[in-house]
Amino acid sequence: MINVKDIFDLLKENNVNCFCGVPDSLLKDFCAYVTDNTTSKEHTITANEGNAIGLASGHFLATGNPALVYMQNSGIGNCVNPLLSLTDDEVYNIPLLMFIGWRGEPDKKDEPQHIKQGKVTDKLLDAMGIKYSVMPETFEEARPLIQQAFDYMRETNCPYAFMIKKGTFEKYTLINKKQSAYTLGREQAIETVIRQLKNTDVIVSTTGHISREVYETRERLGQSHKQDFLTVGSMGHSSSIALGIALEKPNRTVYCFDGDGAFLMHEGATAVNASKGLKNFKHIVFNNEAHDSVGSQPTVANGINISKIALDSGYTKVYCAKNEKELLKVLPKFINEKGTCLLEIKVKCGARGDLGRPKEKPWENKKIFMENLNQIGFCYHGAIENLSKILKNENSKNVLIFTGKKSYLSIKPTIEKELEQCKITYFNDFVTNPREEDIKSAIEKLGTKFDTIIAIGGGSVMDFGKAYRFYTKMPVKLIAIPTTCGTGAEATNSAVIYVRGIKTSLDDKSVLPDYAIVDSQFCENNPKYLKACTAMDAYCQAIESYWAVNSTPLSREYAKRAMELCKDNIMQYINCGDEVSTENMALASHLSGKAINISRTTASHALSYMITFEYGIPHGHAVALTIAQLIALNETVSENDCNDKRGIEFVRERIEEIKEINCPNIADYFRMLCDIIELETDLDKLGIKDIELIIENVNESRLKNNPKKLSKADLKMLFGRTANV
Repeated sequence: MINVKDIFDLLKENNVNCFCGVPDSLLKDFCAYVTDNTTSKEHTITANEGNAIGLASGHFLATGNPALVYMQNSGIGNCVNPLLSLTDDEVYNIPLLMFIGWRGEPDKKDEPQHIKQGKVTDKLLDAMGIKYSVMPETFEEARPLIQQAFDYMRETNCPYAFMIKKGTFEKYTLINKKQSAYTLGREQAIETVIRQLKNTDVIVSTTGHISREVYETRERLGQSHKQDFLTVGSMGHSSSIALGIALEKPNRTVYCFDGDGAFLMHEGATAVNASKGLKNFKHIVFNNEAHDSVGSQPTVANGINISKIALDSGYTKVYCAKNEKELLKVLPKFINEKGTCLLEIKVKCGARGDLGRPKEKPWENKKIFMENLNQIGFCYHGAIENLSKILKNENSKNVLIFTGKKSYLSIKPTIEKELEQCKITYFNDFVTNPREEDIKSAIEKLGTKFDTIIAIGGGSVMDFGKAYRFYTKMPVKLIAIPTTCGTGAEATNSAVIYVRGIKTSLDDKSVLPDYAIVDSQFCENNPKYLKACTAMDAYCQAIESYWAVNSTPLSREYAKRAMELCKDNIMQYINCGDEVSTENMALASHLSGKAINISRTTASHALSYMITFEYGIPHGHAVALTIAQLIALNETVSENDCNDKRGIEFVRERIEEIKEINCPNIADYFRMLCDIIELETDLDKLGIKDIELIIENVNESRLKNNPKKLSKADLKMLFGRTANV
């Protein structure tokens, strides 16, 4: 390891009298020594790394001597412009020496946000034509290399960089550490804020200790992490991320949890945030006047007024709290403020020594965050307990409830207990598989005076509620509460209705319910035939989603889990209906809904709609009639009839995975399953005579989503095989 004094003295010997940059954990010992042994004129902790390149360039122009710029390798991105358009030898040809902390060094364990940066650090320097070396581990080896770097800069006037590995410098503790005048701990302040937020509110937290403390606070309070986007990298950009979300989700209040260093790094974003005039964007800066997670090097936040900067940038209101008492006083005002506002909370430096890190990977955090952003869901036995909380949070007073004609009666007391503070209007005057005329008639009778819509029932009831909001364009909250384990309609942004006898899908973001309450207790006592139909719908949706042309990694993840749950629970659920199997099938249904919301369904669903409409066979039963034959047919996919642009090998791999998840002889498995759960598959016994009519009215968009192109002959063969089961 290298003694930082030796490096510092060598730099001074070569006339380095300007040190500037943004602190990094791998360089904190060096930076601490620089802080203790330079004047404020000689050492500047800049707002971002690009500023440091500019400052170093100005120093050279004034003195003819190169400056030392330090940074983490993640800061290279902030430097690209000035390195290529200012210091480059084809522009102004200005020398400077860079110490770059090499986070994410290949084959070394590090946090996810550093891995790619570590892999490409040398490549980025190569691409910019900047000569570099890896700093050796001893001063004896480093001294000649550093001297060569100075010789190179004097000869060429070009920048030179050293990549610094973890553990290169000996430990040095900052002596001139500014003592904080504040008593409130940052984690304590974060918890105080989080306790006051609604379950519909969203947090975008900046990199470093703040995101880790948000995560730990949720863990401590027993809360989900689905409301939080933990920005583990991208320092200085959290408020812009929050702004992007707030613009697209006007009904969600978005909180940016920022640090003073991150706020200063891209301060210009503050004016842009304000310019949008949003009512749902709230900015909190936890100001400890330091880069806390990389050695507690000071920022310039102790000499400026962040609140005034925000106010002068156009924020409608600003608040400041210097202790817990002040925070508790201003927090309700800040939360209830209608406009783009900022709360500056003065906190002391430091974090717990045992502060943990998120257990989930960034992409996993993103996944659950996006799910929650599009819809807030509760899926467990007893989930109905959340209904009263939702209505209270949404200030619901006048509620329109769509229900089935019979299915609602047994659960009505449970539901109404949650609705005690609301005026209720019930409506169930529509048929299964709702028609456009039913919806228009309901609108004429009921109007648009409601502030909340609740749809409680099977797929048709939920489709009716979704369609009602779509047709009326009512700016109201929609809550979906399924009473069957099947359609997953509560999780989709489409609604199936029939327009002049033709199945039509309303596909629109506004159709997706704002809340889904999937309470398995409502499905436990359904009739056996209803259980069989709806459970097969969920199972088939998952299979079709998995092989669909429009499938994605996320949709396949949902579909895989849904298939696993169906395989392990479907027979027990239908035949016994115990709490465990019912809860698992309710979750499977919900996940299959999430899957098809991304991928949509394929050929079995494409054929089912006319079967249901013409012969009155329930949707799930209609889908089950062709799924076994479709599986067998899709297994024969060839180069000539592959629908998926990802290629035949991709399709075959997906089908093999479906077989691995379910059963090697999967087509036979589904034939056997239909027998066990007593779903009739003989077309003659079901009274299905006109196959031509079904094929002529097949849903073309769903058919094109099938991995294998299916001709009319193929479709006839499906039904021919069905008749012989």
